[in-house]
Parts: sequence; C-alpha cells; structure tokens
Amino acid sequence: MSKLPSEGTAGPRTLRRGLLILRTLQAHDDKGLSVTELSRLTGLQRPTIYRLLAALTECEFVYSVGRTRRYAAAKQNQIQGPEPEHHLIEHAKPHMRELANQFGDAVFLVVREGNDSLTLWREIGPYPVQILGTYANKRQPLGVGSGGLALLAALDDDTIEQIMLNNSKEIEHYGGMTLREMRQLVQNTRTRGYSVIGSYTVRGALGVGCALCSSQGHPLLAISVTAITDRMPARRQKEIAREIKKVLDELSKNL
Repeated sequence: MSKLPSEGTAGPRTLRRGLLILRTLQAHDDKGLSVTELSRLTGLQRPTIYRLLAALTECEFVYSVGRTRRYAAAKQNQIQGPEPEHHLIEHAKPHMRELANQFGDAVFLVVREGNDSLTLWREIGPYPVQILGTYANKRQPLGVGSGGLALLAALDDDTIEQIMLNNSKEIEHYGGMTLREMRQLVQNTRTRGYSVIGSYTVRGALGVGCALCSSQGHPLLAISVTAITDRMPARRQKEIAREIKKVLDELSKNL
C-alpha cells in the first residue's frame, strides 16, 4: 500500500494528506467516493481519511452526498492544479482507464520535474492484486520507476548523467540501486524502446513505461503499467508497451 512521505513535521504532512484527498475527490464526479474508495485511490488508512474528511467538511471544502456514505468536493472551493497538469490529466484519464481495464493492472501518468518524476494520476485495474507504488502528487528520483525511467532515457547523455549524480545518494534508498545499475537500465530502455524495471520501488513488482516526446525530442510525459512480476513475462511486456505507445500517439494529437 502506498504511503505519503514521512519527512517534515506533522502539520505539513497532515496538510499534504488533506490536499491529496481533496484533489482525488475533485477528479471524480458529483456521485462522490466512499471512504473505502478513497483509501484505495490514495493509499491512506481509513481512520486517517475519516479524520481529514471531518476537517474538510467542517471547512466546506467537502460535503456528504445525500444520505449516502459518499463524499464529494464542493465545486466553489475546488483547488485546481496548474493548468498544464490538469490539461494532461483530463486528456489522459480515459485512455488510462482503457489500459487498466484491458490489462487489469495499475496505470500511471508521470512527468519530469527537475531531477524527479511527478505522478499526476493513476488508474487501478480490476485484477485483485494491485501494485500501487506511487500516487497522484508523489515525487521520486527520476529513473527509479518505469515511467520516470522512460523519461530519463529520452534525455541527452549529459543531462542524464547530471541527474543521476545529483540523485546518487537518494536512489540508494530504492532497493540499493546504484548508478551503474541505472546507467544500464537507461541503455536497456533505449535499446528496447520502452522501460522495464522491477523490485526497486516495490518488492515483487515490475513496471513497463513509454515516454511521449515533443517534435524536438524533449520528453513531455510517460505512461506506465505496473503489476506483480509473475504477470509480466517478456511477451506481455512487449504487448503492454505496444498499447501504451498507441495511447501516446493519440495523446500527441491533443497536446
């Protein structure tokens, strides 16, 4: 189960969790979400969600939907993310849902922010065992996840090396990854045409990712699919990459 970063004091950590719940509710329609659904989508424990919902409801950011046990974001108080990110999410969401339903596994939308990857959105498939190593608004060193690795490999060699050197201490916390291993993963991604990475961010997981680049070759975003390793033989990896690339082709027409 995904968890929010532990750094910082309790106040900022609580604020980040509250904003995560609010943005998750904003991304859904007026029917709202139950606490169970919020827990599944955010990775937060239900007692935490109940406490935060009480505060958000009191401040009129969130309301209870009729007599149901569902909650929705109040439209007049919506806190939108940056317009470019919102634009990406709205275009990508239907395609991501199709991928999640097609393969049964979790699908992630990722962009680069400096030396990090930032997850903008995720869709969860129907398969009973899901790998949810990241969630909306989570950052991690560029390259430790399949989406971030696809973005990293699309950059020029000098930029890649600088990013890896800047992140060298941090990436060690992801399964003991080394710069040598990351360099090899970048090379493999370029050779293969899509990223494959496993067991670094979540043990027993494997992800496949592809990046969408601008006409100048600059990586704009990446979409990845992550599943338990047993569900990711080489043939299925190729199939997933092929379908992700079809989605990226569609997205490129609207971006």
